[in-house]
Amino acid sequence: MQHDRKDSTSPQPGPDTAVEELAQAADALFLAMRKARGRAAAAGGLSLSQLALLDPLASGDELPVSRLATTAGVSVPTATRMLQQLEGRGVVLRRRCPDDERRVLVRLTQEGTEQLTRLRDQRREAQRRGYASFTAAERTELAAQLHRLAEIIDGHN
Repeated sequence: MQHDRKDSTSPQPGPDTAVEELAQAADALFLAMRKARGRAAAAGGLSLSQLALLDPLASGDELPVSRLATTAGVSVPTATRMLQQLEGRGVVLRRRCPDDERRVLVRLTQEGTEQLTRLRDQRREAQRRGYASFTAAERTELAAQLHRLAEIIDGHN
């Protein structure tokens, strides 16, 4: 007679295959995102990190480096290095704050505004094309799950 119960001498089950499959899928997604960032930068565009840094400037406001860094989730020294590179490419202008010489204010140049708008539009169009393979219900569920994943990664869950 065969029993469905496992006795204490039975080997323990291996890693949960569903969890492993999910981990591999997440790794593949993150790798694909890194490759996409590299392709964008290699094509003379802006990387996702640079887009995150510049996005608050799209409204035309002039903002301090510290605020841009916080919004992009990078340190102030990292933001400063990125902005120096972008200034050298004619994307942004930096100037000392007249009220506080320690603060540096940043704004997009006309070229920077045009480039940011063009790249954001291209990115959204590529996303629309890619997401078109999902049904409306799948897109809704995917969006919810990606938000959850982002919260987990950020440590807020």
